[in-house]
Amino acid sequence: MLALLASLALAASPPEVAVLCTPPMGDTTELRFQGVGTKALEPAVARFTHVEGSTVLGAVLPGTRVVLATATVERSRDESFASGLFRLEANTPAKLLVDRLAVSTRPLVTPEGRVFVVRGAAGALPVEPGGLRVDALSIDELEPRTGAARTVLATRGYLLFLAGAFGRELVVYRVDEKGARLEALHADTLGERPLGAVPDTSRDFVVDPAAHRVLFTAASATTRRWQVRSLDLLTGELSTLAQGPTMALLPTVWADGRVAFAPAQAAGLVDAATGAPVLRARGKGYERVRAQAHGLVVGLHETPSALPSAFAIRAKDGAALEVVTPPGVRLDVAGVLP
Repeated sequence: MLALLASLALAASPPEVAVLCTPPMGDTTELRFQGVGTKALEPAVARFTHVEGSTVLGAVLPGTRVVLATATVERSRDESFASGLFRLEANTPAKLLVDRLAVSTRPLVTPEGRVFVVRGAAGALPVEPGGLRVDALSIDELEPRTGAARTVLATRGYLLFLAGAFGRELVVYRVDEKGARLEALHADTLGERPLGAVPDTSRDFVVDPAAHRVLFTAASATTRRWQVRSLDLLTGELSTLAQGPTMALLPTVWADGRVAFAPAQAAGLVDAATGAPVLRARGKGYERVRAQAHGLVVGLHETPSALPSAFAIRAKDGAALEVVTPPGVRLDVAGVLP
């Protein structure tokens, strides 16, 4: 009977979102497991220190209540690779797993719980005026308890970014002397598969495994407008799905396969195929969806030159649910907890 009551109480408890809270120029970030739709602010379950004003980005390890978070950990004139990855869990001291991470990058955590990061070392400054610095860059797989690293790609170039995962392949955005392009890197065999050239303005990548494609935003060289582009991960076919006046188009794959994007500030998200509303605007900014799980859509409402706010909606009917967070802090939503 006690086991039955406990299971009923667990089933009735509200879903929880892992939220990272940082004062605007603070050097300490707190992790909260905030119940969706509840009125009370939950206490911090973990905290860690970093360089003042650092960008903090996190991800939940699937099937756990562990959050991996990146932040700048070393003061230097060049902070390109001055970030570290922390392991956070309730009632346990934060653990710095690795350093030398690319600044302002979120760890890529696959559905299977594998963890990948971009690391590097700054190269020599270019001699020629207007030249670009060539850095030593790597993609490392990390053991999420110890931080033990296994390098899956080592290269030199201007930029290396993990766009997402497609099965056992990592979708990688590379910019070097050969130009900007997307490649697929097998995480186990380390085989590389070219996907296609893309603009060097590409950003906000989203891998959609079900439709074997990667979505991203890039500037059009002809119209000077920003576009939502789609590259087929099997054929390399590149297509344009939508366009708008700003870089904040925020391509988002809805749970039913629709592609949504932000056509303008304060416009919410709309269906790229039909223009029908998908997610209403929460204010004067943009809706950035961070996770869709357990019947919820959660994310941040981001307004230029203002602090973000967290939101959640019920996927089946679009009903808004409150996510209480501390006032006057920068936020990142790491994900929905199991």
